Amino acid sequence: METLQLVEVFIVAMSPSDNSPGKFALILEDMEKKNRFPLLIGEAEALSIGVALEKIKTQRPLTHDLFFDVIQLFDAKVDHVWIKEVKDKIFKSEIIFRQQGQKEIRVDSRTSDAIALALRFDSPIMISKQLLEEQRIDMDIYVGESKRTAYSAYTLEELERLLQKVLEKEDYQSAVRIREVITKRKNIEK
Repeated sequence: METLQLVEVFIVAMSPSDNSPGKFALILEDMEKKNRFPLLIGEAEALSIGVALEKIKTQRPLTHDLFFDVIQLFDAKVDHVWIKEVKDKIFKSEIIFRQQGQKEIRVDSRTSDAIALALRFDSPIMISKQLLEEQRIDMDIYVGESKRTAYSAYTLEELERLLQKVLEKEDYQSAVRIREVITKRKNIEK
C-alpha cells in the first residue's frame, strides 16, 4: 500500500460566495506549488474562522472557543487536521488529537469545524498531494476584482471607532470585515 504524501495548506482568502447566498468561500493554498482550492462553508463557521484568524477576543466564547477550552482541560491538543477526501462535492476531514504521552485520537469532522479548531491551536491543516491536485482550481474563476464597500467612505479613525462599536455588540462578522478594511488602509498608507 502506498503511503500518503501530505502537504500543509494555509488560508489565503475568505469571502462571501456570489453563487451560494449565506455561504462563504474559504480559499486554501499550499506553499510549494501555490495550488489553491475553495471550500464552501457556512456563515457561522466563517465567523468562527474569521475571529480566530484576526485573533479577536469575544466577550463570551464561541462554540469553537468552548471546545478549545475543553480540549485543553484534558491536557490535549489538536496535533493536525487532515482533509481526507471529497465525496459528492463535500470535503471530509479528521481532527487528530494528542494527549501528552498518549497515542493520537482521530475524530471525523466537518472540514470547516476542523479548520476553526486548528487555527485556535495553531496546528497544521494537511491534505494529500493527490487530493490537492484533484481539487486545485483556476482562481480567476472565483476571485474577481475587489468590490468597493461603504467602508471606503470612512476615515481610518471612523473605522476604528466603528470597529469598537461592533465588538461591543458582539457583531464579530462585521468586525472581521472592518479589520480587513483597516489593515488594507494602513498598508496603503505605509
